[in-house]
Amino acid sequence: MAEKKIEKGSLSIHTENIFPIIKQWLYSEHDIFLRELISNAVDAINKRKYADPEFKEEDMKIEVKLDTKKNAIEVSDTGIGMTAEEIKKYINQIAFSGAEEFVSKFKDVQNSIIGHFGLGFYSTFMVAKKVTIDSLSYLPDSVPAYWECDGSTDYIMKEGKRKNVGTTVTVYLNEDSLIYADEGKIQEILEKYCNFTPWPIMFKGKQVNMKEALWNRRPQEITEEEYKEFYKKLFHDWEDPVFWIHLNVDFPFNLKGILYFPKLRNEPDFFKGEVKLYCNNVFVADNLEELIPEFLLLLKGGIDIPDIPLNVSRSFLQNDAQVQKISRYIVKKVADRFNEIFKEDRKKYEKLWKDINAFIKFGLIKDDDFFEAMKDIILFKSASGDYITLEEYKTRNKSEGDKTRIWYASSEDTQVTYLKLMKEQGFEVIFQDSPLDNHLYQHLEYKFDNIEFVRVDSELNDLLINKDKKELVDLENRTDSEKLTEIFYRALGQNVEASFSKESYGDFLKKHPLAANILAPYIKNDEDRIIIRLYDIPPAVREQLGKSTLDDLFDHVYTELKVEVKSLKTPEIPSMIVFNEFMRRWHDMESFVHNANPGMLKPHTLVVNQENPIIKKILELDAAGKKEEVKGQVSAMMDGVKTVIEENKKLLPRLPRGKEGAQVIEQIKADFATVDAAVVEAQGLYDNGSFMDALNKINAAKEKAESLNAEIKEVLTKARIRF
Repeated sequence: MAEKKIEKGSLSIHTENIFPIIKQWLYSEHDIFLRELISNAVDAINKRKYADPEFKEEDMKIEVKLDTKKNAIEVSDTGIGMTAEEIKKYINQIAFSGAEEFVSKFKDVQNSIIGHFGLGFYSTFMVAKKVTIDSLSYLPDSVPAYWECDGSTDYIMKEGKRKNVGTTVTVYLNEDSLIYADEGKIQEILEKYCNFTPWPIMFKGKQVNMKEALWNRRPQEITEEEYKEFYKKLFHDWEDPVFWIHLNVDFPFNLKGILYFPKLRNEPDFFKGEVKLYCNNVFVADNLEELIPEFLLLLKGGIDIPDIPLNVSRSFLQNDAQVQKISRYIVKKVADRFNEIFKEDRKKYEKLWKDINAFIKFGLIKDDDFFEAMKDIILFKSASGDYITLEEYKTRNKSEGDKTRIWYASSEDTQVTYLKLMKEQGFEVIFQDSPLDNHLYQHLEYKFDNIEFVRVDSELNDLLINKDKKELVDLENRTDSEKLTEIFYRALGQNVEASFSKESYGDFLKKHPLAANILAPYIKNDEDRIIIRLYDIPPAVREQLGKSTLDDLFDHVYTELKVEVKSLKTPEIPSMIVFNEFMRRWHDMESFVHNANPGMLKPHTLVVNQENPIIKKILELDAAGKKEEVKGQVSAMMDGVKTVIEENKKLLPRLPRGKEGAQVIEQIKADFATVDAAVVEAQGLYDNGSFMDALNKINAAKEKAESLNAEIKEVLTKARIRF
């Protein structure tokens, strides 16, 4: 028996050090090697289909086997096969495209050729310590050819053992790639990359690919159930998609695909979707924002672009003008479809809006073209129970000059007080229905300078307040508003402090010079600032200061909780908390971005409605409490004055006599009579319930009695008379 001829040689490398380049640069994911082998197998079958009229479709298949003992993966096809000379030409001469030559012969079917023997085949060496090829050409009288390479530039060729037309490529895994010696991993790769290859892929005795991509069919031929079933199979989702858009264009580029709007669960991840990119039904990549607009990464689906190379890189996508055109087309197609539904079936559009508004709002914010196409059909959920556009809102709401103020609420349950107030005054209110709403409002205000969004608890519109109401002052020269403000500050434990820098306090005293001595006892020590606790100042002292001085003091107050007393047109509301719109919106957006609860926004304002019966009762109870307090003060002070009077009467006989002394004694006695009369008058006022008047009267008597006491003691001290 003649010895079979064995040929040894060196690979013809067109680029120096090609293997390191293949391993480290050409492909970022090692999984690609299996995709490339399947692509080559598909190409081989397609080539035989067009070259061999006797090739039957039932014979067109690819088989993948895993030998866990040898850590080897085998990919076999029933394709066109190769002769020894063709292996030399297409395998040994790296970077020479076999498909290129074939396409030149079969130009009419070039889109069926999805890969080529060339660099793609050599991706196997990313994971292999050895690769073999056993192939039998379809040509008559062909001899099977065997090729073997260990990843160096050396190879072995000899006669092969294959009996049937086709090719078997066997990859012997290296030590670093044993992850692929796992059936589950192999199946995962096949389903991911090769799901829509046109010929059956057999693994473990079962077909693992779907074969047909639904986007290759005409939309008119596809039922709603088929769209849903395809979605569930492709993404292993048990829920139906909300909506989908079928893409199909032949010019100026070739593109097919389906974009699905999935049902969102909880908070959407705006940067994690599953829009898969295919090339002639072979998976290339997913979530490529260079091709798929960022806001559409929320979607799921597949797009097939035959002109995209299988080894596509991000830099290629970024720099390719055609890719940018495709991206703009996708945006336009989505916007056009929504506008079409809005015009044809408003109710259907509103139903869609409920489910997919997060997608649309993200697109409005992120993409100017999408915004321009969609701006007239942005919907807002109205407190009236329907959905309205911006223009419809303007026609419903009260005009406030050139700028339209759009009132919104975040919750119907927690903001019912505010909604009631707005409704009774004829204001239209919209509801937030997406975590993106604050960002959208910001964007709309930027795009349209004649609108502003204000949450119902951000501020009180002047139209909600009885601005013409006149307030009366009491005997202390204080209004109900002032008294209620103090009541609530004290109840909330707020230390209302006027804070000045030393320079600004100097300016304050220049404006109010009489305040220096009056305020001195109420200044809190601080190294850098002058701090005055305003509600520690008694009413009588505040009266001395006057309204102008007090107003300037309160202008220098900062507190995390501000109290404001208003007269609202709706008396049923006792109070409400309002926030600064800018700060509240920033607060909400930050909490959304960082997925955290930062707690109560500070500062905020407690608005107290003095028209409310409960608030009026609080004022009455406070007045009654203060009356009792003053009553106690008067009683104690009268006892004190009487004690001083008794002491004075005991000291009086000790005063020195003589002409001058007699005159002094007579004057003091007259003053005694004045004090006694004041005490009697104060007692009468006290008995009649006029406690504040009694307090003022007895306070004056106390000051006079204490002054007389000091005067008598001074005279006795000078005369050296013991007392």
